[in-house]
Amino acid sequence: MKIIKTAKYKKLAETQKEKKDFFNKRTKEHIKRVQDASKKIVNKYKEYKELLEQVEKHDDSKFKEPELSPYIELTWDKKDDPDAKSTKEMNDATMHHIKNNKHHPEYHLSDKSEANISSEDRDKSDKCVDASLMDDISIAEMVADWQAMSEELGTNSAREWYDEQKDVRWIFSEKQDKLISKLLKVFE
Repeated sequence: MKIIKTAKYKKLAETQKEKKDFFNKRTKEHIKRVQDASKKIVNKYKEYKELLEQVEKHDDSKFKEPELSPYIELTWDKKDDPDAKSTKEMNDATMHHIKNNKHHPEYHLSDKSEANISSEDRDKSDKCVDASLMDDISIAEMVADWQAMSEELGTNSAREWYDEQKDVRWIFSEKQDKLISKLLKVFE
C-alpha cells in the first residue's frame, strides 16, 4: 500500500511540476512578446521610451499569490482547450490581476468594484469599464499586450480584437482612441 501511495504522490508531483514549467514557459514567452512589441512602438514613437521600463515588470503579479496557483491551472487547462471553463479561484486571480496591473483599464478605476470579467455583463453598455483615466504609457503597454496575444493565439489581429471590445468592454476617450489607433498601426 505504501508503494502505491508513494507512486501516486510522485506522479502528482510530476504533473504539478509539468504544469508549473508550462506556465513559466508560456508566461515568459508572452512577456517577451510584449517587450518586443513595445520596442516596435518605441522605435516608431520615441516619446514612449518610458514604456520599455514599464514592460520590464509586465505580468510580474502572475508569479506571486494570489495569482500564481490559479494561473498555473488556467494556463494548463487552456493549453488543450481554449474554451475551458474557469473556476472561481481562476476568476478571482484574473480580477486581482486586472485590478493590480497598469496595462489593464480596470486598474485605473476609482471604484474597483466596477471591474468585470463576465462576458454576460460586457454586452450591456452601462457595464462598460471607463478607461478614460489610463495614462498614455499604460495604453501603449496595453496595445503591446494585445499584439502579443494576437501573435500567440493566431486568431485575429490586435486591431480586430480592439474593434470588437471597444464600447462593449471598455470606453476610451476620443484622444485615447486616436492614440490606440496610432499605436496599432505599428503592427499593420
